Amino acid sequence: MDQYARTLLLIGVLAGASVAAASPHRHQHSTNVAKPTSAQLTLASQDGAIPATFVKKAALDGMTEVELGRIALLKSRDAKVREFAERMVKDHGKTNEELGAIAKRKGLSVPMALDPEHRSEIQALNARSGATFDLAYSQHTAGDHSKAIALFQGAITGPDQDLAAFAKETLPTLEQHKELADSLIAPRTADASGSTTFFE
Repeated sequence: MDQYARTLLLIGVLAGASVAAASPHRHQHSTNVAKPTSAQLTLASQDGAIPATFVKKAALDGMTEVELGRIALLKSRDAKVREFAERMVKDHGKTNEELGAIAKRKGLSVPMALDPEHRSEIQALNARSGATFDLAYSQHTAGDHSKAIALFQGAITGPDQDLAAFAKETLPTLEQHKELADSLIAPRTADASGSTTFFE
């Protein structure tokens, strides 16, 4: 075998080894769904017990869910994802209005626009498409609702009775949202093979 042939053979072997090594890693990423840490959930619960902080974070999270739902309705062709997105827009839109009314009565400040952190999350998701978007949207929403549930649980134990009542009434809806988001993840992981887990 001459030098040219040996070189081609070596290149082919190395390329095959690279693909074999990369494929399991890529598949692992697509199925490894990250979740909020216990520290993040504890912090969210603590924030919920502080009325001004609860209003700010709940409002920002709610506005984000509405905006992401609208984006999902534009980008996704998956019937279940679109149905879920419609519910996010409807439910969180209603919750945002209720929270704003309570905050106004109490003189608490409500964000009127998203902060850079939440805008960045939206931009990152909006850059995706197809099955990759569907998976990332589902993962992101599941993670956000885990933190939202902790936030609202904290508000229930907080000093403001009106906010506590609002949180208690809203909590079951958030828990339903979390269950729905979780149910969307596994069936779409294989479809988005090669994608990385999206959680902020």
